[in-house]
Amino acid sequence: MARTWNAVLARLGVPTGDGRIIDPAGGSSRDLPLPLMWQEKSEDGHGGSRVVGRIETLRIADGMVTATGSMLEDIPYSVTEQLEAGVVGPSVDLDDIEYVMDDAERLIITRWRVSGATLVSIPAFAEVSLTLDPLPAEPMTEPEAPEADWLYASAAPEQMPPADWFQRPDVDQLTPLTVTDTGRVFGHIAGWDTCHVGLPGCVTPPSSPTGYTYFHVAEQRTQDGATLPVGTLVAGPRHADAQLAFRAAQEHYDDPSAAVARVVAGEDEHGIWVAGWLLPGASAEALDVFRSSPVSGDWRRVGGSLELIGVCSVNTPGFPVRRVHFANNAQRALIGSFGITPQQGIFAAPRSVQVNETDIARARLRWAIASTEA
Repeated sequence: MARTWNAVLARLGVPTGDGRIIDPAGGSSRDLPLPLMWQEKSEDGHGGSRVVGRIETLRIADGMVTATGSMLEDIPYSVTEQLEAGVVGPSVDLDDIEYVMDDAERLIITRWRVSGATLVSIPAFAEVSLTLDPLPAEPMTEPEAPEADWLYASAAPEQMPPADWFQRPDVDQLTPLTVTDTGRVFGHIAGWDTCHVGLPGCVTPPSSPTGYTYFHVAEQRTQDGATLPVGTLVAGPRHADAQLAFRAAQEHYDDPSAAVARVVAGEDEHGIWVAGWLLPGASAEALDVFRSSPVSGDWRRVGGSLELIGVCSVNTPGFPVRRVHFANNAQRALIGSFGITPQQGIFAAPRSVQVNETDIARARLRWAIASTEA
């Protein structure tokens, strides 16, 4: 696909570096499209130039000549390299010219017609530019599927996911995170009635007063063309350090190679749910970690509340296995694991596991130490 661009080709009514002025009232253009050329080596005028693109739209207004167009397919790589490096710019090519000299012996071009433009190392006007538009997104390809028969990369939709995949799941119970054979992801990452193992009393997951704004830091397009704020499920390898503030902790989960799903988070009567889709570009390694490991939410203190800022796969097995960090008698971070369950039939029941007694002992020791601090 041809690379497109937009440009300011000339400034009107202001002197060029060599003292010429283009009168804004005298301009016109040849019929479009016009050539965009590139001067590989400096020569007199625009000598030695070759055509590298097309000027497809052109506008003479507001003291400028602006244009858009596209590059040709078969051009030297150095053309785009020089443009992206900012070391070349456009110089407008004019014909059908009439001019006069003013009292300051400056050449005033009173009649002119745009016939093209040339990319040169030193344009006549300092304040001109030609900017390449961003490359179009690479077409989504299906990564190699893991061996497990319940989580296939090819299960993701061929294009964008339906918008209703990101709505609150229609479930009547606390539902483990579920991945369907079509690539839909939904379920709960924590239940309101679930106590955190190893802490005195019963510590339950916090509700988000901001509607999970600190988790919804990415965007996802859907089949109807809408764009939704979403969060990312990440395949480990581990949670951010519990001592980190929320912004530093958020950065821990920014590794694109570990992203496996994009989801919206919300709350229902059972707990905190997520709903979305499996990313078709997820690596086979990340998918395998996601398949075989429990997922765990990461809450950080933002202002006066704990906010969910990440969900990742972890190596610690169990349902539920919670780890909580305290500092200065104030809870600053809360991390909780919740298992992934493949869909078999309608819903799969949560699996039971053995609680790690060593983790319980360590958690109780941290609680005791924190409780004695001033």
